[in-house]
Amino acid sequence: MLRSLFIFALALLVEQGARAQGDLSSTNNVTGLAGTWSSNPSVSTGGDFCIPAEMKFNYPNNTGISYSFTDTGFFEEAQYRYTANASNPSCIQATIFWQHGKFGLNDNGSITLYPFSSDGRIQVQDPCAATTNIITYYNQQTLYADWGITIDQSTGNYRLLLNRFDGAKMPYMFLTARPPNMMPTQVLTGANASGQTNSRKRSVMDISLFKRSAAPQRRSLSAEMGILAGLVGVIGSVLGLGLGML
Repeated sequence: MLRSLFIFALALLVEQGARAQGDLSSTNNVTGLAGTWSSNPSVSTGGDFCIPAEMKFNYPNNTGISYSFTDTGFFEEAQYRYTANASNPSCIQATIFWQHGKFGLNDNGSITLYPFSSDGRIQVQDPCAATTNIITYYNQQTLYADWGITIDQSTGNYRLLLNRFDGAKMPYMFLTARPPNMMPTQVLTGANASGQTNSRKRSVMDISLFKRSAAPQRRSLSAEMGILAGLVGVIGSVLGLGLGML
């Protein structure tokens, strides 16, 4: 009896979730948005996927996308993907990027991502391009037209569906962590929350050492007299040698 009730309840949740695509109300989604979602376990937000301060990526074993959301309005995005070249199949382009920031749930059922402009990073690898493997800044505000959370019938796990602004469907992402795995939800590089620029400051000790090394060294009076006496002695020896030769 209990087993039948459980199956019925699970089926009801799946049906409600299917109807919930594009509906932001929590009552029509089978669970909340907060958590880490991923299309492939190899790709996940948080951890060391990207180290923005070092302009560095740690490449995962496989391609995939991952999003994390908090109940307080922060998001993080990690993507690693390939782009085929129909005219030249050997020129497969690999793109990896990461960004984080804030997100907004809009009244029309859409989600807008507002990244921290100084923190995002992207790297494109193109074996047929003149220049490749260059990491640069990435700041892409993104709009998803609608979204929904259902239960995947084959795994029983929560599944996030996102549709882009043009209707294109994103790959399914499954819930992998709750609470989410994320980097600190604050500006990490460039201008910090107070509007000041993060920079490495030279300590007072370093400055004093630099000044001392650049200025001529001072000698004591006794040292100066000793040097003068030595010069007089050398001059006397040279004069004596010259008189002896006459």
